[in-house]
Amino acid sequence: MKRMLVSIALLTFSAGAWSQQTVTELNWKDRAPGDLPRGAATLMLSGREALKIENTADAPLQLSLWTIPQPKIAAQMYAVMGEIRYDAVQGEGFLEMWSYFPPARVGMPEGQYFSRTLGDSGEMGKISGTSDWRRFSLPFNSAGASGPPSRLQINLILRGRGTVYLGPLKLAQYSGAKPALDGGPANAWWSDRTAGLIGGIAGSILGCLGGLVGVLCSMGKGRGLVIALLKLQIGLGILCGVAGIAALAQHQRYSVYYPLLLGAAILLLVYPRSLSTARRRYQEQELRRMQSLDVSG
Repeated sequence: MKRMLVSIALLTFSAGAWSQQTVTELNWKDRAPGDLPRGAATLMLSGREALKIENTADAPLQLSLWTIPQPKIAAQMYAVMGEIRYDAVQGEGFLEMWSYFPPARVGMPEGQYFSRTLGDSGEMGKISGTSDWRRFSLPFNSAGASGPPSRLQINLILRGRGTVYLGPLKLAQYSGAKPALDGGPANAWWSDRTAGLIGGIAGSILGCLGGLVGVLCSMGKGRGLVIALLKLQIGLGILCGVAGIAALAQHQRYSVYYPLLLGAAILLLVYPRSLSTARRRYQEQELRRMQSLDVSG
């Protein structure tokens, strides 16, 4: 148990080895109506200030959402992030961030690079169909650039009809350990693919242990092993709950905190009851054995 506690502590510490610093924020309510994107409007939705953008035509729509001249970025890694919701979006839309850099030499054109939310899932997932509020991130690694960016341009592109709601936007930079650029937040403990592997392996192991406990308990054998395994799984549930809460506090991605909290819920709802049932069954079997000995005596 102590080793597992130490492992969780180390995991939490390593995830916090980098630091995030907010460079600037954009609240839609603070912008004058004339400064809003064409055809967009602000409103309160689900208790938050949001920008509503609706494409009522079958033609593509491209809007400039936010231009940041001379952003005060001093780190190599930075990202624009926020929350997005959308309804009945046709095709595959996306958010994009263009980073412009001064020319490397006089007479050369400025550098232009982009990040786009065109992933299949995660915070860099594309905009398609309908989705409740979810986080998005547009990260960029400026390694090899001539210097900090001279300006940033954030755009929204829709391929067809649909309605998009955007919450406040934030530009942040990162220092310390290199953040991951796998479609998740910069501090992601693991990727969506890793989460699937963890879930599959953990589910298989727990299933095998559950089968072993059931067989031993029904046969009335291995009492010490059965009780130890059930207690171990209850302890694992507690650790998963602690790690899940820590993941939420650090604004981890869905594929990080959800498996942890789901595992904690399953382990803590099922195995305490299983432990009580196993103890009662072993006591009943012991009592029957003693009664059998008394009768035979």
